[in-house]
Amino acid sequence: MNQRAMITVSVRWKLLLLCLFLLSGCTASTVENYPDRPITIICPWSVGGATDRTSRQLGVYLEQELGVPVNVINATGGRGVTGHSRGLNARPDGYTLAVITGELNMLHWQNLTKLTHQDAIPIVSLVDGAAAVFVKKDSPFQNMQELLNYVKSHPGKLTATGTASGGIWHLALAGWLDFSGLNAEDIKWIPMNGAGPSLQELASGGVDLVCCSLPEAKTLYESGQVRCLGVMAEEPLAEFPEVPTFRSQGMDWNISGWNGLALPADTPEPIVAKVSAAVRKITDGDVRLNGKSFPEAMREAGLSTRYRANEEFATFLKSNDETLGKLLTSDAFAQMSTRDTGPLVFPGLIALAMCVILGCLAVQKKVQALAPEVTGDAVTRQGIMNTILVLIGIVSYLLFAEELGFILTAGVVLFLLLWKFGTRWWVSALITILFIPGIYTLFAQLLRVPLPRGVFGW
Repeated sequence: MNQRAMITVSVRWKLLLLCLFLLSGCTASTVENYPDRPITIICPWSVGGATDRTSRQLGVYLEQELGVPVNVINATGGRGVTGHSRGLNARPDGYTLAVITGELNMLHWQNLTKLTHQDAIPIVSLVDGAAAVFVKKDSPFQNMQELLNYVKSHPGKLTATGTASGGIWHLALAGWLDFSGLNAEDIKWIPMNGAGPSLQELASGGVDLVCCSLPEAKTLYESGQVRCLGVMAEEPLAEFPEVPTFRSQGMDWNISGWNGLALPADTPEPIVAKVSAAVRKITDGDVRLNGKSFPEAMREAGLSTRYRANEEFATFLKSNDETLGKLLTSDAFAQMSTRDTGPLVFPGLIALAMCVILGCLAVQKKVQALAPEVTGDAVTRQGIMNTILVLIGIVSYLLFAEELGFILTAGVVLFLLLWKFGTRWWVSALITILFIPGIYTLFAQLLRVPLPRGVFGW
């Protein structure tokens, strides 16, 4: 090796060492200066429910304590898989905090994800609320016994919702049915992304029952739009002493839903310590905003809190996972993991099937008009390309429908595919404008399928 080559190699090694030094220095500096930019809290359920309200309340106090903006993002869908995955699979730099719920200890038992509580660094549990059953104000049912008698004589006639299929509130209601000697499917469950939209569906007459926590239904309950038949708690709740327990009605069944704050695994210990310290001050009531502490704000919202920090929270997660695992793998509930297809499937398949039919007709017409002498091989290749485009459209719909809503996502996919298949742009737009709202009306309004509403509410 000549001298020039040796110098070149030496320079390269020095540059490599310098880069490694700078990278390590930047990492240490980043941890030391944390936080120096906005933080995001990922909430796995829709706006209006207890988990969303807890996330936003905590975000306000964290912003006050840490001195940086804290934003809450509702990442719904997949029975909670979307939000938990987005939160716990985020870059472990402390700038994405995950709000986890009881579903984290259920999803992997239902073969919906490989995520478990071991993929999280637990910070603190926040809300622990017993499940309750709600009916519309003019419902004929006055107590749980009347409801039970009706279900015994009319299995499958009533509909209920509260969360995704197989979620904690679904498990609570199905567990009560099984406890009462009935089939877990004797009340038909309609999956929805959280208690907020579920309660609105109940108030509008779309379902017969909602199972969720009392704090989640506080506004509609106190305004008299819904009534509570009973709460699945061992004792009456301090915030709602007038609501009878299941036990007081001769049904010894209780179950609760919880949520808490966690960080992705592998988050550096100094960052974990800073977040834990900030959250501890907040839950201890040492951080005040407008003269009010976090515990006081949660009590005013009617949310039942249970603060388990760090190791205590980790122990609870392990125990809760084992309990739910035994329940979900029993004969009565094993089928719940594979039964539901979700609200995205059927409308999406219809829209995309229509797209394929119209697109293929358009391509065939264009090929015959412009190139009647085109060989069969060319048409076959074009068909393969069309199939690939349709698959891309399906994947795009599944990825973005929860965030953007059914109408916007399906509309864009249908328009682009029709246009790409050779349909004139104005014809593609006309078909999209007429077809997609029609599908939405059929499923969302007439058949009461809870289609994703997205950021614009439709």
